[in-house]
Amino acid sequence: MIPRLGSSKVVSTWILVALSASIIAMASGGRLAAWTALAPERIWHGEVWRLVTWVLIDLSPYTLVITCASIYKFGGDLAPRWGDRRLRRFALHIVIAAGVVTTLGALVSSHAWHMARTGGWAISEALVIAWARQYPSATLRLYGLLELGGRRLIAFTVGFAVLTAIASSPFVMAPELVACFAAAYYPRAWLGR
Repeated sequence: MIPRLGSSKVVSTWILVALSASIIAMASGGRLAAWTALAPERIWHGEVWRLVTWVLIDLSPYTLVITCASIYKFGGDLAPRWGDRRLRRFALHIVIAAGVVTTLGALVSSHAWHMARTGGWAISEALVIAWARQYPSATLRLYGLLELGGRRLIAFTVGFAVLTAIASSPFVMAPELVACFAAAYYPRAWLGR
């Protein structure tokens, strides 16, 4: 039996899978990451599982901790309100949308065509945005400096992703950008049980 790490079985399982897969990927020198990464070239060659598996592996201990903390906090707050089924559906919609749009965008960029991305940054941002939409009057304190809630937290999260895309590359940040916008405009009607 899997121990509960959060408020729901989905949150607990999600954290344990992300931790396990990331540790195995780090210990194997990245071989597992190479097999699960969001790699448009490989997806166009039929490896469609990559549209979902890329968010389960973080190769940096720092980002792994941030991803798991985000799942625990924001997914843990959303699970009792939405239920496991809705939380799982939301996460899958966001991850698949980010993967599909990134893969389609790679058709116009040779740089993006050969990229291979892993990491939970995209889903972490989507969970923050979903949490801010679900709890608009709640606030989140960032590093003890900023208190943001509702629309301001959504704008901050999207703005940070856009700023990072400008500083690096819109194609490199495509999964995060798509995840942010998909979460910000995710139809409330789709959250029905």
